[in-house]
Amino acid sequence: MLQFGSDSKIATLPSGIRIAYRVFPGKSKVPLFCVHGLTGNLKNFEPIAEGLSKKGITVIVYDLRGRGNSDKPKEEYSARVHAQDLKDLSSILGYSKISILSHSLGAWITLRFAEKYSDFLEKAVLIDGGGELSIKRKISNLLMIQGSLARLGRRIPSKEIYLQEAKKSPLLSAWNKNIQNFLMYELEPVGILSSSLMPGDTLYGPVLCSIPPFVIDSELQNMGGAMKPTGIFARLLKNPKEFFKTVQDNKVMPYSSLHCPVLVIRALKPNFKPGDELLPSSAIERMKEKIQNLKIYELKDKNHYESVLLEDTERDREILKFLKF
Repeated sequence: MLQFGSDSKIATLPSGIRIAYRVFPGKSKVPLFCVHGLTGNLKNFEPIAEGLSKKGITVIVYDLRGRGNSDKPKEEYSARVHAQDLKDLSSILGYSKISILSHSLGAWITLRFAEKYSDFLEKAVLIDGGGELSIKRKISNLLMIQGSLARLGRRIPSKEIYLQEAKKSPLLSAWNKNIQNFLMYELEPVGILSSSLMPGDTLYGPVLCSIPPFVIDSELQNMGGAMKPTGIFARLLKNPKEFFKTVQDNKVMPYSSLHCPVLVIRALKPNFKPGDELLPSSAIERMKEKIQNLKIYELKDKNHYESVLLEDTERDREILKFLKF
């Protein structure tokens, strides 16, 4: 079912998966594909896409499988699966070379894309993600995102209450129309009126976040985590061999596959408390050691979520400069 506030198109991949996307036209021969984070959707990057499009960059935003208007099969979800979807989507749209702008999980997907299709990648922008982290740090990050995961699978009495709860989040220091559009896009009506009876983008009655919890649980398991920290220890006890194989697979990132220029944008503002940033200094130092053509840009006044959801003229200017020169 199409989400409310949707003006996206649908592409059917060779795998049979349908992916929702939207094109912001420009004059650039190499398009920029925007890859959102764990519980995001294509609306996350639309404000940035609009600005870049006006400056001549062709931008494609899309919903990862399991989110928004893309298919949500009960299958495995991982960065490698998403990387293949991205390659298939870009090929279907007629591109033989792309650049990628990514956030959080999207940065992991970018790295897996480079691992398999390095010659296909022109430039890469990684926003607050893709770092090599210790197990302790990964558990800390998992605890930090629990607030964001709490909305999954919850039946909310109305869209107004849903938005009110979001506005109270300590993770957001400001509110804007773009954040509201992103949250409205992920909502589905539940059991009161058929969507055909709801005019325009109006939602009546109870609503539900459209991201199935099994999707996020699968993503996190393939990163060595789980929906809840206790799930990590449960997996360890149930199948220690498989657990340590997954941990080892995610221990070292495929930075050597990045043969293109890379811009890493790091959010320095704490999410809840000092030291809980998703890209610690140790991860940045490893990136500097292992990525040849690397540039770092720091957002001193924004946390992990605000690094994409809030407007930032300097950030957008830095991205444009990186893509054009």
